[in-house]
Amino acid sequence: MEESEFIIVGEMTHKDHRQLKKILIFIIILIITLTTLQLNKAQSYNRYERVQFESSGATLYANLYYPSKTLEFQGQRPLVIYCHGIGSKRDFDLRIPIEFTKRGFYVAALDYQGHGESGGNINNIDPITGIPALAQDCSNLLDELETLPFYADVNTSQIGLIGHSLGGMVVLMNQALDPRFQVIVALAPLVNFTPPRYGFVYNEEFIDYIPVNLLNEENTQNLLVIMHVEDEALDFSDNALKAQELTNCTVIPINGFLLGGGHQLFSDEVLIESINWFENHFFGSPSINGRIFITFYFNYALIFINIILIFISVISLISISSRIFFRKEKKFEHFTSLGIELSTNTSNNLKIIITTTLYIGAFLLNWVLFEKFYGLKGIVYASILMLISFAAIRIISYIKKSKKIRTIPNLKQMIKNQFKLKYLIFTLICATYFIAIYMLFSFNYPFGFIWPSNFVVDFMLSYLALPVFFSIEMLLRKVIYPKLKFLKSEGSKNRVLIITAIITMITLMALTRQLSYFPSVLFMYVVLLLVIIQNTKIFQNVKSFYPVVLISFTMVQIFFAAVISNAIGVSTVI
Repeated sequence: MEESEFIIVGEMTHKDHRQLKKILIFIIILIITLTTLQLNKAQSYNRYERVQFESSGATLYANLYYPSKTLEFQGQRPLVIYCHGIGSKRDFDLRIPIEFTKRGFYVAALDYQGHGESGGNINNIDPITGIPALAQDCSNLLDELETLPFYADVNTSQIGLIGHSLGGMVVLMNQALDPRFQVIVALAPLVNFTPPRYGFVYNEEFIDYIPVNLLNEENTQNLLVIMHVEDEALDFSDNALKAQELTNCTVIPINGFLLGGGHQLFSDEVLIESINWFENHFFGSPSINGRIFITFYFNYALIFINIILIFISVISLISISSRIFFRKEKKFEHFTSLGIELSTNTSNNLKIIITTTLYIGAFLLNWVLFEKFYGLKGIVYASILMLISFAAIRIISYIKKSKKIRTIPNLKQMIKNQFKLKYLIFTLICATYFIAIYMLFSFNYPFGFIWPSNFVVDFMLSYLALPVFFSIEMLLRKVIYPKLKFLKSEGSKNRVLIITAIITMITLMALTRQLSYFPSVLFMYVVLLLVIIQNTKIFQNVKSFYPVVLISFTMVQIFFAAVISNAIGVSTVI
């Protein structure tokens, strides 16, 4: 290290001053990008309101977006209710809220039964009406919206529905039963199937309300179906063309390559056709409301840039906090793996690399084999087995060591060293940074807000993820890290740990591919990776492995609890 790093200016070193300057510049950049995001959002909607209501015995939630644009050619505004696809939630797909509010529409994005923050289950039947809950969720939301002050500004003859995938099925069911919905757009809708499929159980009460058995020309009006002819999730003929056969609706087939696959319909054409359909029926003209400019890409780009910058800010705060907490402490030694001291001789580097690779391979292979025989539960079983194996090896190592030095390790002192109050406070502060900043961003800008529908029950069930998280951290901190002594810098060691974590996450995603189409699951994996990266920074200063892992797991637990809510809501077994 340079000598200047030890020159004290007041209570701060020159290195601290350089670090603070970098952080200040970074904060300025973050303020600029957040301001840009807000200005970009303001082009679409002024604000949004969280709406809570009851539907078929369950508490559901929606976001109501207030448009920024005024309609010069009419006094009141149209209202569109949007239903997302299976396993998603109301603020992951921002295309409809952004593009429609920009046109002067009120937009209510709904988490229907068993999705996002909402309770219930997609198989629920209303005990009073005997109608499937999904077929009433949009109508019950509209009932609630009619009681709110904004509704005086809604043109009641201009109310429509738009839904994607399972959400397309939901809007088709609701429009057939509720004449208040005059115009409907179904994007890659689920129309024709026989339970049990797609999370639905066989239920005679439900069969009659599946779109293929419900829709006809009498109960369907102004319906547009848009679907890719090579949709990888649903068959075009069985769904789009079947809807056309039943209702004589308009079908727009989409061809060619689309980012994310044909089913997701990420396409300017899809949005333009949808907007034109509503405006032509609501306003009597597809051009009276002005030219259509699709800009949701900028919103997503700005969101992800800000998420990256926000995570960097969390790491920077951890770095500053570590300097405050551990300024006077000497650099600590990490525990060695399995009691083995590694040689730092460069001739052993290749051997160490091969050994480390074998450890990682064995860890992942264990997951693969258990998942093959036991399904998703096998990943938990494999993780528990790895933890038991590691504990057994550590115990044997301690016994051998005690025989050599003819003394028994002081277990009480070891626990005391692990659970030092200073380390616990520091780790809690780091966890608070992550959760607090995430919450502030999600509430301020409605994207990726994850929350379980039944916090107590789902939070308790989420402890099933603890062995998986614990085993990953054990692999990184107790097995891989001690074998990296041949690397010259701490930064190089951390890069190896992060690369290992990324490989582990990719493997975990592949093994849980049955659930990986859930945006909430993908989001949880991203959070899990970020927490592991954050822990890598924390472990540069904290010696106590176990409390750090347990405290940091609370960050993962909230997101995993939301995944459980979603999985239960669509009748998927974890």
